[in-house]
Amino acid sequence: MSPKDISGRVLSRPLRSPYGRGFTPASRARWLWLLPIAWLLWVTVISEHSLLRIARLRGELGSARAELTRVRGEATKLDARLDDPRERARSAEEALRRQGMARPGEIIYRLGGAPPDSGR
Repeated sequence: MSPKDISGRVLSRPLRSPYGRGFTPASRARWLWLLPIAWLLWVTVISEHSLLRIARLRGELGSARAELTRVRGEATKLDARLDDPRERARSAEEALRRQGMARPGEIIYRLGGAPPDSGR
């Protein structure tokens, strides 16, 4: 066999094809178990619509619904306060007192460095 003649080296190696000596169905089945594992990984973790993402979005949806219920209840309470004339009068009086106003005959005592009512 001459150095340029490689046919002897090629023919002496076992072939890994369905038509060669080294092929067995078990050698193909050795890699087939990777397909279900790859698919399972894709479905549960990697995909945009994975089971993990769907579970996370369901949790967010539940908390958003609870927040919506809480805000609607708060809005209902505030609407009831706006419709009640006594509550509106009390809120208006609170706002005026925070601005430093008083009823006739009342004396306001300011403690600390509070600003005076007016220039009087």
